[in-house]
Amino acid sequence: MFTRKRSTLIAAVAAAALLFTGCAGTDDGATSVADAGSGEPVSGGTLRVLEMVQPTGFDPVQVFSSTSMPITYTALYGQFVIANPETGGYDCGLCESFTTADGGATWDVVTREGLTFTDGTPFDAEAIKYNWDRMKDPALGSASAGVASQIDHIEIVDPRTARLHMVVPTPGLLGLMPIYSLQWIASPTALEQGQEAFNKNPIGAGPFVLESWTQGGTVKLVRNDDYAGDPAYLDAIEVQGVADGTQRLNALISGQADIVMNSDPALFAESESAGYVNSVYTFNGGVGFMFNTAKAPFDDVRARQALAYALDLEAINSAVNKGTGGTPKTLFQKNSPFYEDIPLQTQDSEKAQELFDELAAEGKPVEFAYTVFPGVGAATFDALQAQLAEYDNVTVTADQRDSSEQGVVTTTGDYNLATSSLAFVDPASRLWGALSGDADRTNYSRIDDPELNEALDAAVAAEDQDAQHEQWTLVQERLVEVVPYLLFQEYLNGAISTDQVHGIHMYGYTTPAAADIWIQP
Repeated sequence: MFTRKRSTLIAAVAAAALLFTGCAGTDDGATSVADAGSGEPVSGGTLRVLEMVQPTGFDPVQVFSSTSMPITYTALYGQFVIANPETGGYDCGLCESFTTADGGATWDVVTREGLTFTDGTPFDAEAIKYNWDRMKDPALGSASAGVASQIDHIEIVDPRTARLHMVVPTPGLLGLMPIYSLQWIASPTALEQGQEAFNKNPIGAGPFVLESWTQGGTVKLVRNDDYAGDPAYLDAIEVQGVADGTQRLNALISGQADIVMNSDPALFAESESAGYVNSVYTFNGGVGFMFNTAKAPFDDVRARQALAYALDLEAINSAVNKGTGGTPKTLFQKNSPFYEDIPLQTQDSEKAQELFDELAAEGKPVEFAYTVFPGVGAATFDALQAQLAEYDNVTVTADQRDSSEQGVVTTTGDYNLATSSLAFVDPASRLWGALSGDADRTNYSRIDDPELNEALDAAVAAEDQDAQHEQWTLVQERLVEVVPYLLFQEYLNGAISTDQVHGIHMYGYTTPAAADIWIQP
C-alpha cells in the first residue's frame, strides 16, 4: 500500500491558480483554475458528469484522447504519472519511479510494492510489459500505437522493474505519458478474457470500479474501498458521453448534470455569463492545421509557406469558435520562462500568391484534401475553402472521415492536411516527440529538418534554464521557417460546474482526477 500525497498536489495546484488566474483566451495567456478546496472536503454523494466522448468500451487501446474522458479513466485506472505544476515536472502516481540514466535510450519503470488490480492480480512489471506491448498491436488500432512503438522491447529486470529499450533515445518519454493511453494500465488477466468481456467488467487499480454500463447510456462507477491511495471522496459517479458541447452545457443549466467537460471557448463564455464555474487550463502551443510534410503537395516547404502567408488564422478561429477564444501568436504563453515574441505566422497575400504561382509554373499546383471529422470539422473546412478561393493555383477538397478514425489517420499518415494539437505543458517531452525527425512514430507531421532536430536535442539536453531558453528560441525561429503546423486556436482543457462541485484541479492533460472531486451538500 502507498499513500498518495493529495494535500501536496492540491497545494501545488492552488499555487498554480495564484500564478495563472484570469480568463481563458486572454491576451496574456492566463488560465482560470477552479478552487483548490473551498473549505474542508466532504465525503459522500453522487457526481453526475458529461464527458465529450461516448465510450465504446474501457479497454485502454480504445481511448483516443486523454482530455475527452479524464474522469472515467482516472476513476477506473488512477494516475500512473502526475504532472506537477509546482516543479513543471512529473511525479509518480501508481509507479514507484520512472527514470532514465542514459538520455532516454532506456527507461526503468518501477511499480509500487504490493500493488494489485481490483481482481487481486499483481500490478507489476509483467503487467506493464503486457499493456504496452499490446498497445503496439496494429490489429487493435490504438491511437497511441505511435508512442508505444517508440519502445523497441521491454526487459523484465525483476518482478517490479520493467526496463524500456527505446527505438531511438526518447528523453521526453515521461512527459508523454499523461498525453497518451499508456498511462492506463489494466489487469492482463482481465484483458485475456477478450475485449467484449473486459468492457463489461474493466479491471484497473483506480479509486473507483464499474458498477454498470449500458452502451450509449450511463456509466455508473462506485468507490473502490480497497484503493491503494487516499480514498475518493465521492460515493459514486454517473457519466454520460455527449459530443455536442451546447447539449452538455444545456444539460448542466437544466440541472441534469453537476459538471461537464469542455474545450470550446465559446461555451466557457456562455457558462460564465450564466453564473457557472469555469475551470480552465490554457496550454502552450495550440490547435491548428498539421501538414503531412512527407506527402505532396506539402513535402515542398513552399506549399506550406504559401498557406501560412495566405490564411487569416484569426478569422478561421472566429468561424469555428463563434467569435470567442484566442489564436496563438507565439509558441509559448507569456507566463512561460521560454516565452519569446516570435510570431508564429505573418499574413501576406502577395507572397502567398507568388508562391502558389511559382509552384504551378513548375507543374506543382497546390491541390490537397483537408480531413474532416464530425464536430467543428465542417466549419473549419468551409472557412479554409472560402479563404483559399481568393487565390489562384490552389484547391482544397474535403476528405470526410468517421470519428472512429480520429487519431488513426495522422498516425498512419493517411492525410494531406488535418486539424491536430501541438499543445503542451512541458516542451522537452511534447515538442521533441512531435517535431524531431528522430521521434519517428510520434512525429505525425513527418517534419525532419536538421536545424530543428539539432535545436530540439540541445534544448532537451540543456541543464540550466538560460541554456534551455536559448535553444527553445532557436526552435521557435525554425518552426516559423519550416511550417509543420499553423495554429489557429488556443487549446483549452477545462470543466464547467455548479458551485457545489469542488476539488476540480486542471493542469495539463488527464485532469481533473476523479479521486480529488467532492460535492458540497
